[in-house]
Amino acid sequence: MDELAIGNNIRRLRKSAGRMLAAVAQSAGITKSTLSKIERGQVSSPISTFIRIADALAVPVSEFFVSVADDPPYDLTRKGEGSMAMPNGSRIGYAYEALAAGMPNKTAEPFLLTTHPDDPPVEFTHDGEEFIYLLSGKLECRLGDDTFILRPGDSLYFDPSRKHSSRVIGKRPARYLCIFIQRQRKTARQ
Repeated sequence: MDELAIGNNIRRLRKSAGRMLAAVAQSAGITKSTLSKIERGQVSSPISTFIRIADALAVPVSEFFVSVADDPPYDLTRKGEGSMAMPNGSRIGYAYEALAAGMPNKTAEPFLLTTHPDDPPVEFTHDGEEFIYLLSGKLECRLGDDTFILRPGDSLYFDPSRKHSSRVIGKRPARYLCIFIQRQRKTARQ
């Protein structure tokens, strides 16, 4: 799924909630201009920004990645067939594949992320909870003042409201399962 499709979904959800661009941007902690660019597909954003926008709209972040308005009681994602968001990498480097994007009303959002050795480390903060399970490569994760080196099979569960970042160690990309858990959403009306 490309930036334009994601942006169209965000705009559709914002308008259907009767929310103004400025109010949603303020609630998400971004500028009105940034949200406008996201909605028009002019910028790619990290997952943490999508989570903040979803929280501001009181919707699951998976709604941004839905291609079909289907509500099956399950979502089967075959190997390599997840919704690709920025398959060639976002502006901050990593590429992520949404797993279970078609499952409605979930609080956990599983993604398969790939980070490359030359991707710059970027600090993130967002609400909810986050879980990382390293599949391949070697990843340095910083969480506040703590630093962890993850190897294949290692996992890290943490509170992402603390500043966190990661970077690849070595010459091979790191591939990992990352699950973002959104807290109960409040009804947002502004």
